[in-house]
Amino acid sequence: MTRPRTRAVSILVVLAALAGLSACSPADKPVLAVRAVDGQPVLLLAECAVFTADRISVYTIDVTPAASWTVDRDGGAAVAGVTVFELPSGWTIDEQTLVAFDSATEYSAAAYGTERNAVPVHFTLGELTGLAPGEVLVGEAAGKRKAVTEAAFRKRAKKVC
Repeated sequence: MTRPRTRAVSILVVLAALAGLSACSPADKPVLAVRAVDGQPVLLLAECAVFTADRISVYTIDVTPAASWTVDRDGGAAVAGVTVFELPSGWTIDEQTLVAFDSATEYSAAAYGTERNAVPVHFTLGELTGLAPGEVLVGEAAGKRKAVTEAAFRKRAKKVC
């Protein structure tokens, strides 16, 4: 009789440990969106009490060799928006192998914080230039994305932050 009880206790201990491990990595926050301004990708960061971007990167997907444009805050001010290839004041360039966009290439935009990251946004130039006025592209699970109004993006970000 003690054997089934020991097994049940062991299973509960393992489940508790797994639950604890999954709780250690906070979920990415939906605080990043992308739109085009004059044909150029612009990244928008929503205000969030539990996330401040310390590193921003735009990189190619499924391209060899990969290319990226990555900037680090390094003591610069937090930003609410970044036009790709324009260095925010007080930030530094970490990598700049991506120097131009190609209409046939898929890209991903990512923003990284100290404790949490933003949900990345995959995009093509065609998707960005095809957005209606007032719309932005936001990331979802497994590299999916969808167009939403900027107001809906900010409302959702505020709700989860």
